[in-house]
Amino acid sequence: MRLPKLSTLLMITLAAVMLLISSVFAIGRLEHWSLNETTCMPIGFYQRGPAPKNLRDGDRIFLCPPVHERLTLPFIGPTWLLRSAQTGINPAMREAITGRWLDFTPQGKWSCPDHLMPFAKIVAATAGQTVEITRAGVVANGKLLPNSRIVTHVDGIPVVHLPIGFHMVIPRDYFWDYAPGDFAFTSAYYGPVPVKNILGSLRPALVIPGSQYWYTPTTEKQ
Repeated sequence: MRLPKLSTLLMITLAAVMLLISSVFAIGRLEHWSLNETTCMPIGFYQRGPAPKNLRDGDRIFLCPPVHERLTLPFIGPTWLLRSAQTGINPAMREAITGRWLDFTPQGKWSCPDHLMPFAKIVAATAGQTVEITRAGVVANGKLLPNSRIVTHVDGIPVVHLPIGFHMVIPRDYFWDYAPGDFAFTSAYYGPVPVKNILGSLRPALVIPGSQYWYTPTTEKQ
């Protein structure tokens, strides 16, 4: 029996892989999946659903970045950036947008103003609950959130964030978000998020457990 050439086997393998990838994306479109490639959540596909009617700790959600700020918060960061921030604009979000740390997407049902890509996060605290930022990380309702220590510099760039010792009771119509990755842009930087920014819920569909730790930049933590 004559064995197939290596190049033939390679072409068959590549074709099979491409078919599998195409099938996954086709299923994703039908099932309303979104692909997460960030360090916030495990990499993979998440199924989108309606926004939670009664927001609770632990809910996985899709939300629009809180660019517009109505709360008075004691941000820390580069003086020039904090002073130049427009009234009503969240300075942490302004830094992220001008530094192009965020992804952009075409306008659609699951996109946000200014074409910003929605965030995939976990609800850590809701209205009336307490949050505190410590040197060990964020404490929500008396529980320390894993991998939540604030990163003050990324690759030598100072990052706008809320200060160590910050403590608050979450206001009405707001919530505090969190992500389990050890390099995640969360409420510890930009503060609580308006509930109206929630686009919907998320449920893991096809993800790689532990894959939220793929990026390790040069950072400084408080």
